[in-house]
Amino acid sequence: IDILSSNSRKLSCQRSLLLIRLVLVAGSAASNNYSERNTNRARLTMQPMAALAAAFMLAMQSTALRPASSRLNKGLRAAATSEDLLAEAEKLRREANAMEAAMESELAPPPPPPEPSKPKTVAGVSPEEALDWTGSAFAGAIELEQEDGSKRRTPAEWSPWYGAGESLVFQRELALPLGIILEEAGGGAIRVAEVREGGSGEQCDIRPGDVLRACSAISSTIVYGNAMFPLDGANTKWRRTLAPCDMQPFETVMEHVTSNEGTILLVLEREIK
Repeated sequence: IDILSSNSRKLSCQRSLLLIRLVLVAGSAASNNYSERNTNRARLTMQPMAALAAAFMLAMQSTALRPASSRLNKGLRAAATSEDLLAEAEKLRREANAMEAAMESELAPPPPPPEPSKPKTVAGVSPEEALDWTGSAFAGAIELEQEDGSKRRTPAEWSPWYGAGESLVFQRELALPLGIILEEAGGGAIRVAEVREGGSGEQCDIRPGDVLRACSAISSTIVYGNAMFPLDGANTKWRRTLAPCDMQPFETVMEHVTSNEGTILLVLEREIK
């Protein structure tokens, strides 16, 4: 292809030079036929003609070269390797896949909202069981179920036995018997000394070292029938209250604990380790 292109250029240049010479010779011969006094006018007339002929031949030369260059381009395009074609095809396939993915994302339904995060449990105590920390004490309302099925809310507050941020106070209801052993600790506190295997304390995750701050206690009241016959129609009603365990004699705390029937509510303080 390169050899044919160079040969075509050489032939075109030779033709152009030959035609320019012929035009110049013709112009020189025509100028000799004029008289001496018209010599300058003849030269001025033929010079533009020669320049016009040269420009015309250069234009013909460029036109003649165009087919050769187009044939060269066709040859170069034909010389493209199979690797180039495969690369181009791979590029087009990636673009098509990207367009398809974009269309699918536009048509796809919106994702469902994220599920609410579960409350964080600290030292085995859920947020529902833990009492609020006010900055100086643990405070909350303790609900106690009464004989008629109603619930009585008792506001309560406890200062921490440990330093601020080192413990938490929580409430937890357990079935009787408890399966735990209580002991007196320093400072007037009652502490869980041991948790028996298989008992209610183990099932409800009561741990040794938990401090008993309060517990539910049942007190009974006799309701008489009438003034004349007080024993006629008399019955006993009980009420569940919240009994404090701080700075109390050990025997008193045990009376509160054993007064419960069926279930007992404990308010405990647990150190965060």
